[in-house]
Amino acid sequence: MSKHKKVNGQLLQMNKTFKQLKEKQRVKISEWMYSAYKKQVEEGLTNDEAIMLVMDKIEKAEIWIPDHEIVQRYNSKKKQYRNRLLSEKVPQHIFLMEKILDKAQEKMDSLEKQIEEYREFQLEIKKLESYYTSQQWKDDFSMDEKGEFPDRLKRGVLSEDGIYNVLERNRELLERIGTTDDEDKETGDR
Repeated sequence: MSKHKKVNGQLLQMNKTFKQLKEKQRVKISEWMYSAYKKQVEEGLTNDEAIMLVMDKIEKAEIWIPDHEIVQRYNSKKKQYRNRLLSEKVPQHIFLMEKILDKAQEKMDSLEKQIEEYREFQLEIKKLESYYTSQQWKDDFSMDEKGEFPDRLKRGVLSEDGIYNVLERNRELLERIGTTDDEDKETGDR
C-alpha cells in the first residue's frame, strides 16, 4: 500500500506525523489546540467540537496532517493545557512572593550554616587572643621591631592594632548574632 495519495492535485504523505511538520506549523497548531482547549473549558465544548476547531484552522492554513495525528496530539496535551490554563489564572504576585520565599529560605540556611561555622571557629580566635596576651607575642613584637624578621614577612599579628581590632570586631559580631561570652567560654571548653 502506498504511503502517498494524490488529493486535489497534491501528492500527500498519508502516514505523516506531527513531528514531521515544520517547526512553524507545529507551533501554530499547538497554539490553536490550546485556544480550542480554553474554549472547551469555558464553553463546555465536547472533545470532538474542540478538535474540529483545530481541524478547521489547519485546513484553512493548508497544512496536511492526518486527522488521527491531531486527535492523538490534542488528547496527549490536555493535561499540559490544563496546567497552563490554571497557571494563567494565578495572580503574578503569587509567583513573585514564592520566589522571594525560596530565596529567603536559601539565604537563611546559608547564614545559619555560616554562623555555626563561625561559632565553631571561636576556638581558633581564643588561640589568637591567648597569643596576643602572651609573653611570646611581646617577644615576637620586639624581634620584629629590631628588624630580625625578613621584610617580605606578613606582619598582621605583629602589629599593635591588628589582633586587637580583630578581637574587638569578633566581640561585636558575637553580640550581633546573639552569642554571649558565656557561650564563647563553653565553645572554648569543648
